[in-house]
Amino acid sequence: MLFPVPLVFLLSLVNGLSLNPFAFPGQDTKPVPGDSPLLLCDSSSSQLLKLTHVDVAPNPPERGTNLTIVARGDLSKEVDEGAYVEVDVTYGYIKLLHQTYDLCEELPNVDMECPLKKDNYDLTKIVEIPNEVPPGTYTVIARAFTADDELITCLTGSVAFPPYGSKNLIKFLLQD
Repeated sequence: MLFPVPLVFLLSLVNGLSLNPFAFPGQDTKPVPGDSPLLLCDSSSSQLLKLTHVDVAPNPPERGTNLTIVARGDLSKEVDEGAYVEVDVTYGYIKLLHQTYDLCEELPNVDMECPLKKDNYDLTKIVEIPNEVPPGTYTVIARAFTADDELITCLTGSVAFPPYGSKNLIKFLLQD
């Protein structure tokens, strides 16, 4: 179940994604099959994970809702300790985060552990999107690598959270 880690990790980091051509390392992207804002980046490079389907609901993600992620993919090679994920997050054109995470340390967040076996995987995960997400465009790109620097997958995606409307503003102000 490797594919959900970058996906869930991305979505939970910023609780939303956004397409921004200046944040991509080139324009080598293609949509991930299914109903989601996700794109496969570095798509001409060989990747160990083939996402066959990803649905997110609601699409696009909304403040104050639970985001349900249903994903399916095929992992073509075992992934062991030492695997890592490089994550970049921008808000508009402002870089919020550039961080490297130990993939095996993050796997328990999706009820998994290393090593990840070569196999087909299905996952359903729910991520809460807080009301406090500021309006704006968020860009996330995550690349997962094995300990030997083989590309597991590269994902990016899009969501722009609109300015607070009167309904959302009242809901936001009435929170504890």
